[in-house]
Amino acid sequence: MVDPISVPEAARSLKLSSARVRAMASKGQLPAVKIGDRWLIERSAVEARRRKGAFRGRRFTPRNAWALLLLASGEDAPELNPSVRSRLRRALALEGLAALAPRLRGRSRISMYRAHPGEISHLLEDEALVPSGISAAGSMGAGLLASREADGYIAQSQVQRFKDEHALSPGGIDGNVRLRVVPDDTWQNVAGRSIAPPAAVALDLADDPDPRSEAAGRKLVRQIDRRRHARPKGR
Repeated sequence: MVDPISVPEAARSLKLSSARVRAMASKGQLPAVKIGDRWLIERSAVEARRRKGAFRGRRFTPRNAWALLLLASGEDAPELNPSVRSRLRRALALEGLAALAPRLRGRSRISMYRAHPGEISHLLEDEALVPSGISAAGSMGAGLLASREADGYIAQSQVQRFKDEHALSPGGIDGNVRLRVVPDDTWQNVAGRSIAPPAAVALDLADDPDPRSEAAGRKLVRQIDRRRHARPKGR
């Protein structure tokens, strides 16, 4: 790690509690290393997150977050209440996916694991996992390849079976498997896909600690917003 800082310093910079920063470090949401019982956080990652700024408005529920991601991806959310659908469409039109990104983080709970490198390809072939982030970047034309790591969405009820079958161990910052756990009552929005909805893939890449992945994700988010603005009104 090039320039580490303490948890309290990172917490002050991000205007979060130290407990929240430690949780982000343990889930791989901030590049960090644990020495004994003490976390050290990568300064550049903290500064990058701080530059994104605070956001206004409450986080969307998982159900509404996924509905909005489907709408941003050019799909429909047929099971959604019409008034809620209209509200989400209006939010997309007025603010765009990039601005709404912080409010969409409730779409899943991230857990980091470690798998044997030889298991990665088998893990990605498991139908319970819907690839996203770096594991879906190639399908999105992002010009990124990942052969030694896996990233994807999985239903809450499938996590234990998945961990057992693929011999996953807790990974922390050194993990090479990122599971984005989705509540079972929301899983129908993700299930059966070859990759996650494009808007979700773009946001997951944009949140990646790796600078190349983050840049690719931000570019995809901008493309999605531009396409939405170019569509005829009412769609």
